[in-house]
Amino acid sequence: MPEGGRANPYLLDDAQLTTSIREGRIHSLHYPITATGLLLPYDAIERLITADSSNPLKKLLQSFFSEFADIKNYDDLEAQIGLHKYPAQENSGPYFVPFKDGVNPPHRMGFTVQETKNGKGFTVSCAECHSANLFGRKVIGLTNRFPQANQFFVKGLKATPNVPSALFKWSTDASAAEVEMFKTAKQSMSYVEAKMPVQLGLDTSLAQVALSLAKRGQDDWSSRTENPASRAEPLRNFIADSKPAVWWNAKYKNRWLSDGSIVSGNPIFTNFLWNEIGRGTDLHELDQWLKENANVVRDLTTAVFSSEAPHITDFFAAEKFNLEELKRGQATYMQHCSRCHGEYEKAWDLANANELSASDRLKTTLVRYTPVRPVVNVGTDPQRFQGMKSLVQLNNLAISKINGIVVEPQQGYVPPPLVGIWARWPYFHNNSAASLCDVLTPTAKRPQGYWAREANDREKDFDMACNGYPVDKPALNTSKDFWYDTRRIGMRNTGHDEGIFVKDGSLLISPVERHALIKFLQTL
Repeated sequence: MPEGGRANPYLLDDAQLTTSIREGRIHSLHYPITATGLLLPYDAIERLITADSSNPLKKLLQSFFSEFADIKNYDDLEAQIGLHKYPAQENSGPYFVPFKDGVNPPHRMGFTVQETKNGKGFTVSCAECHSANLFGRKVIGLTNRFPQANQFFVKGLKATPNVPSALFKWSTDASAAEVEMFKTAKQSMSYVEAKMPVQLGLDTSLAQVALSLAKRGQDDWSSRTENPASRAEPLRNFIADSKPAVWWNAKYKNRWLSDGSIVSGNPIFTNFLWNEIGRGTDLHELDQWLKENANVVRDLTTAVFSSEAPHITDFFAAEKFNLEELKRGQATYMQHCSRCHGEYEKAWDLANANELSASDRLKTTLVRYTPVRPVVNVGTDPQRFQGMKSLVQLNNLAISKINGIVVEPQQGYVPPPLVGIWARWPYFHNNSAASLCDVLTPTAKRPQGYWAREANDREKDFDMACNGYPVDKPALNTSKDFWYDTRRIGMRNTGHDEGIFVKDGSLLISPVERHALIKFLQTL
């Protein structure tokens, strides 16, 4: 790993890099894999959504998930899935959201319409989990706090097998080509098994990969057998949920996922493979598509690795920060945190710091993240890394071997870089700490639960002092889905205290030092 990371992993020249980033971000917003196993007919589904309530298929779907009654158009559906609206302009830097063909899309970020031989089909893209609204600005690469893709899969898998093709044709006035697309999707779904996340905001995609593989053959290409029958799989009943990762940290890493269990292989290629296993795709067809579209993998990889974190002074005045307090926080960080999370050179330490603007003085000028990251077990909930044992079977796939993808289960987690840590609340891999105050509080004194909310209002939805969710219940999100209970299995908020800022049960930092440390972390 070079010092400062790999923002340009393919060593493209400036013109190529600009083009590749734009194309890669478009791929993140519009799912590029045309060999995907799951596309639903766009026009037929639109006719169903807008149909009268007496429509028999509409009634059937409502019996499987009541939310369908609230869907009146595609925007309602996209909102249910958890997609965010596009900004009015493309913007730049961390907020660069390119418009395909230069035109602001009619759908939300991540909703993808593909033209196929059977007409228009739709699916969702990477932006479902890897884009977010941050106080009115859209950020590709920031974790979606409330993705709903897994829930959507679970509900779809319950309903679709009960929909005869004849009923679909009659209820949607589908053409022969649209019926064929529906049949293809239905066949792919027979090789998919999904799992509902234990908590809104967490993701079960890894479980979906393992469970879907359990419905295939056990040869080198995990063939789609004629009559798929599911094998036993621990992740069917074991909680190993986690939050989607931010993109801008990828440039500093050489092993992937929160536990570092992907020790080899391009993470974007790996993600495409796992996505398509979870969509029931034939792996021979996927392999051919990936060989013919290596530029797509290159561009999305470049877009991910070049991602920038939003800086806190884009939302809060730099004058709110006291430089002397920040330097005290910097000293506390170097003493207690840098060994695991890296070192961060700050502009305020430059010889010409006094010539810089207040905002530029707070910027990080260089990230020194250890080239080979150790896996560390600091007592946080272990079920996420324990669940990776179910993914070892991926090493047996021919497509994994050909492309150097290797899974090695670990006994802990890789301490991540802290770039943009201020924007990444809640914390820990399972979202069990609502704020940096909670992270820097001994386990025994951490709150047992908290209310989550979208980041819409920087005053009401964000606790600046603690950097995270406010302790009060939000006025709008009254649903129990937004209540996080850390006493549940897989959701513990333990660890990351003893040996770091606690020794033999006693705090090593004072409340004043903790406050200064949080202020320093907010500038990374």
